[in-house]
Amino acid sequence: MRLFIAALLPEEIREQLTNYVDSFKNSLDGVKWEKSEKLHVTLKFLGDVEEPKLDDISNSLGKLVSQYSPFSLNLTELGGFPNLKKPRILYHGLSNNPQLANLAYELEGELNGLGFEKENRKFVPHITLGRVKKKINIEHRPPIVQTSFQITQIGLIKSELRPGGSVYSPVKLLKLEK
Repeated sequence: MRLFIAALLPEEIREQLTNYVDSFKNSLDGVKWEKSEKLHVTLKFLGDVEEPKLDDISNSLGKLVSQYSPFSLNLTELGGFPNLKKPRILYHGLSNNPQLANLAYELEGELNGLGFEKENRKFVPHITLGRVKKKINIEHRPPIVQTSFQITQIGLIKSELRPGGSVYSPVKLLKLEK
């Protein structure tokens, strides 16, 4: 099964981001936009995982998350990977937060011990909004309202690839309660 670990967003933030995208998406042809229920902050993409590894991943994640309290993030600006001039991914940036960065870093180490490769790229906190299918020009876009919100839940999420797009379902949900 295809898995990833994510910080889950409050519903009101997912709605705010969806409204933001709705305000300009008709002017951008060639982007496959993410649905509101799929918006999250990826901490670690695991890829295809054999069923026997699931318990080890779940236990390691549970131990690690139990050391964290809820933390605040701020929405910042629209960005693109590799950049906004030739984006393949459009995302909404997030403020740097030491707890989020540390959680992502510790996850890398913990999961490396279970046989998952460490990510070579620097962790960039973001929420993927859409995947770009052809060249686009996004010079004119409305500014986002700077919003602060709390991350209170981390999820081990299953991603099933289907003809209409991927479908996410939680395998394990963990509350930040320290």
